[in-house]
Amino acid sequence: MFPLKRRVIQLIIMVISVILLIGLLFWLDVLIPILIGIAIIAPLVVGWQILFDQVQPQGKLAWLLTVFFIPFIGVLAWVMFGRTPRRHRRFKRTSSEIRMLRQAIESEKIETSPDIVSSYPLTRTLEKLGASGADGHTSTKLLVNGEQKFDALLDAINSATNHIHIQYYLFRTDDISLKVRDALIQKSNENVIVRFLYDGLGSQEIGEEFIQPLRESRVHVQAFDPVLHPYLVFNANFRNHQKLIVVDGRIALTGGLNVGDEYLGKNDKLGFWRDTHLRLEGPLVRELQQLFVENWLYAGQGTSDETWDLFADEKNLSQYFVNEPKGQNGATQLLVTSPGKDVTIRDGLMRLLMDAKKSIWLTTPYLVPPPELLAILEVAGRSGIDVRIVVPGKGDEWFSFHATEYYFEQLLKRNIKIYKYNRHFIHAKTLLIDGNVALVGSANFDFRSMFLNHEMMIAQFDTTSIQELHEAFLKDFDESILIDWTMLRKKTTGKRFVEAFCHIFSPLL
Repeated sequence: MFPLKRRVIQLIIMVISVILLIGLLFWLDVLIPILIGIAIIAPLVVGWQILFDQVQPQGKLAWLLTVFFIPFIGVLAWVMFGRTPRRHRRFKRTSSEIRMLRQAIESEKIETSPDIVSSYPLTRTLEKLGASGADGHTSTKLLVNGEQKFDALLDAINSATNHIHIQYYLFRTDDISLKVRDALIQKSNENVIVRFLYDGLGSQEIGEEFIQPLRESRVHVQAFDPVLHPYLVFNANFRNHQKLIVVDGRIALTGGLNVGDEYLGKNDKLGFWRDTHLRLEGPLVRELQQLFVENWLYAGQGTSDETWDLFADEKNLSQYFVNEPKGQNGATQLLVTSPGKDVTIRDGLMRLLMDAKKSIWLTTPYLVPPPELLAILEVAGRSGIDVRIVVPGKGDEWFSFHATEYYFEQLLKRNIKIYKYNRHFIHAKTLLIDGNVALVGSANFDFRSMFLNHEMMIAQFDTTSIQELHEAFLKDFDESILIDWTMLRKKTTGKRFVEAFCHIFSPLL
């Protein structure tokens, strides 16, 4: 999660810079005319942009009042926090590469069969909302917590014979990170092609000392939207939060866990770390492979000589996009969201939640929902549906933790059960509806994951791993404290003020 503190520091640095500039202009005796010009022109330019942004009217009005009544700070704040995500220039340069890739692999795309649609009508609806086709022959296995995830990750890496594609939002330089890195180096030395992609801000602690051994072993390394400095760059707000590894086009892992010792419970502050990942084999891996390759082409534009045909021409198509159906296993689909107007995950969530008949069980580390998702949960709770939400007992982000607790009273009034995980921190992003429909992936239940980040979720219908997820939920409930009115009435005025203050920043969290 991108800390709000960093964005606040970024704003402070810019304000200080403006003050210094004003001081310089005052010294040059040209301060007043320039300030008057800026105070008139800047709000008009920004106001014009705000009018055409695809945001709620309340948001537009708030920003317009801010930039016109406190023009200098208001304009700076909008530039940093208020801009609607837009396609990066790099994406525009890469669009032809991605278009060629998609054309080349069109025949490899999953087509939802009539049998799948007949058994699971929602798969067709999700497809219309932007999800991939639904596949009935992809095996899924739930990986609970760091031990299971990292064992599966290292086993997959060690089994590779052709290529390893690995992508993470956060990659540390600690013990488990070095172990994974060294396993990649070992496979590269065995002539396995390794491509290592990391988010340029989330993994900012990775330096040349960590990367150099990878490069020396012929591992291809790229950063997704690298930043020169996290406090001074304006595109730092829109990050690639996906976690994905594809091995030989046959095995894929995705979910909530990044790579770091804290995911094994070795963080002194958070202690035990509860999380969920997913291992897949079968046709849906082709969709995950496409997602990685598109991210790779985007990240490498202008710096890499690897183009679409390296992955999908007649010679290479079969080695990267493998067609190996497994046994019948319900249905699986891939949902992907990127900054801007692509809200596939949000729309998919809304549709699945609205279809719930008996139960909605949700785990999320950051419960800061957009109004439309919150409204659906409230209606479900008041309608008698069993709505349960598991949130952390201890938070890793101060703002998000208190903003989450702001919603407790509102949700309890709608008959929604809130569980605070009692083994410290839960980071899983999972949803179980009516016991037979599930979502597992990287997206949190908050504004950032719905609108600002690159995210991914796997939708499942009657798969074998759903029963595993059901059992994981039951265990989480047992290991959590059920919030009741007695607890809420004990909140101090100071605690309520902190929660309300943090709630103001919900769209940024």
